[in-house]
Amino acid sequence: MRDRRPQGLVAVLLLVAALGAPAYAAAGVDVPLPERAAAQVEGLHLLGAGHLNWFVFSVYDAALYVTGTSYSPERPFALAIRYERNFSAAELARTSLKEMLKLNPDGHAHKARWAQDLERAFPSVKSGDVLVGLCVPGQYTEFFFNGKPFSRVDDPSFGPAFFSIWLSPKTPVPELRKALLGDS
Repeated sequence: MRDRRPQGLVAVLLLVAALGAPAYAAAGVDVPLPERAAAQVEGLHLLGAGHLNWFVFSVYDAALYVTGTSYSPERPFALAIRYERNFSAAELARTSLKEMLKLNPDGHAHKARWAQDLERAFPSVKSGDVLVGLCVPGQYTEFFFNGKPFSRVDDPSFGPAFFSIWLSPKTPVPELRKALLGDS
């Protein structure tokens, strides 16, 4: 049977672009880092984790892995997300681009390239799937799907813009950001 959820709701659930979407730190959230990602960057370790709900819907668990004692956009890091809902690759790409452009006004110059990169970056996900983005600043962003390499974006402007969705002080999910940064 075909899923008939309204497109608008799906997009909102995806990255929770709606204002005030509740998120919280989740004790016991365990979203593992793939061995291949950990092998690429020495010293990656868990900094913080949280769970994202949108009203009564459970959307995903997320975990931030960093080098050093805190998050720095100048050092390699990884964001791992275990989805609790199904999303198509097109939904992930479309909503990611929308949020990237909101948070990075100068990103409109990169819009066409980022759109292409996002279309190739993601698979469709279902509940239980894990998508991990590994950012090596100034070099590349690599995505792992269920522990295996899936795609790589070699544009140095992509990673900071993409991860700003969760890590920017202006994120639409500030409580999740606090949990990922270990501040909650």
